[in-house]
Amino acid sequence: MFPFPNTPAFLLLLPLLFLLSPASGAGSPASLSNGTTVYDLLPEYGLPPGILPDTVKSFSLASGGRFVTKLYGTCYVDFEYVVYYEPRVSGVVKYGAIDELQGVQIRRYLAWFNVDTIRLDPSSSDFIYFEGSWITLKLRIDQFQTVHSCRGSLSLLDRAKEVARSMFEVMHFCVVVAFLHLNFDGVM
Repeated sequence: MFPFPNTPAFLLLLPLLFLLSPASGAGSPASLSNGTTVYDLLPEYGLPPGILPDTVKSFSLASGGRFVTKLYGTCYVDFEYVVYYEPRVSGVVKYGAIDELQGVQIRRYLAWFNVDTIRLDPSSSDFIYFEGSWITLKLRIDQFQTVHSCRGSLSLLDRAKEVARSMFEVMHFCVVVAFLHLNFDGVM
């Protein structure tokens, strides 16, 4: 029988050993009982693993494709657009799409839009769509091939950068519309 150390030094190291164990940290991705992680599962449905951030704490998948993913907290991930994830993300996964999605928003200009569906472009494997009731964005799929780290929140400087970038996009859009308006007014 292995003797159990009863020294104060061992008792001080015990919490450290627990913290360093793989099952206790955020660095160990949550998995199903068979050891499959959510990042392994998404490609089985034809979806890239990076549509979810690296902070998945747990996930469950029912036989009909309904899933619930719990993250360690809210987060923002910078893709072509900023994507916001709530601590609980759920939906129905099927081959090439996630429907009835809840807990994901995408930023366009100065507004945040709920994402109801994420689906692959049926005509090209290079694009993926983020769709909501008010918006459809076509994004390059290569952004989602790797799993990204998420940041807890936007700092004041990051918010200022986002507002400045959004204002630039709005001004660019207005200039293009004004240019087209001037050109078409002269034609008619």
